Amino acid sequence: MIPPRKARGFMKHLTVGVFHDDALCRELGKKNSESDIAMFSRKLDDRIFTFMYPVEDKLTPKSQIISSIDAAVVEFPGITRELGETAVMLDAIALSNGIAVTSPYVTSDQITAITKNTSLKSFAVGERDTIGILQTLKSFQPRRDTASSTIVVVDHSFSVKGVGEVILGFVRKGVVRKYDKLTLLPANKEVIVRSIQMQDEDYDEAEAGSRVGLAIKGATVDEMKRGSLLCASDAVKTSTDLNLSFKKSPFYSDDVREGVFHATVGMQTVPITITEASSTLIQFASEKPIAYTTQDAFLILDLNATKTRIMGRASPQT
Repeated sequence: MIPPRKARGFMKHLTVGVFHDDALCRELGKKNSESDIAMFSRKLDDRIFTFMYPVEDKLTPKSQIISSIDAAVVEFPGITRELGETAVMLDAIALSNGIAVTSPYVTSDQITAITKNTSLKSFAVGERDTIGILQTLKSFQPRRDTASSTIVVVDHSFSVKGVGEVILGFVRKGVVRKYDKLTLLPANKEVIVRSIQMQDEDYDEAEAGSRVGLAIKGATVDEMKRGSLLCASDAVKTSTDLNLSFKKSPFYSDDVREGVFHATVGMQTVPITITEASSTLIQFASEKPIAYTTQDAFLILDLNATKTRIMGRASPQT
């Protein structure tokens, strides 16, 4: 029997969102799963890529993808609301690693003009060339925080006969190890990591940036829904009432007002009730606890808006 391997220093991982070109995502990797988010993977030399795109370009899964990626590949098929919302959210989280793909309808000069006042101005601009895109993605070296307490973000969970409860997700910070005791939030349950897999191989540990499958003891599939966090107990906060710094999107045409809206943080999207808002602060409540860290960005969404549905970005006050 081949013993499990340590992941440290073995393979580099990059999580990439692909927007406005579903066929390109299928060309870049092999399909792993599809719900409202389709996931693909590819191993290339010393790098494992995970590609994600929002099925039917729905706003909620798109916001979850954008909150979770290291880099983006954005095709510019035309000047549409959907493209504008993608750019606004990428800029809100200050993502600067990416590729802007030209089309017959949008030239490289037009892309430069569109993105010049956003974080997308740092994106490489090029044609729709799979090999070239992969080579550019290989050059990205996102910073990894392996020294902090462990945080794993859940995107899927299910039961496997003979194994038990399994989650798929991303190691956001630290290093997750076999037999670790972690806290599942917001369910607030102690769980044990029974085993770790990456690319169908067993490992003893996986560090920040890795996409993992974890066999979990101590919680049910329903308690480990998308957006849940497996973490050291001191690494994450939970709350139903938040006071956050706020920056309104210049493209959101309405006033930020009291009422029911939505917030995405990590891979959690929850209904919220805004109780107070100003040009720099926002206060809201949710029926269920939200798990977050002080470094997280909250995307505030108005799903009923007729124009841009991105209200702005909120951040925990320090």
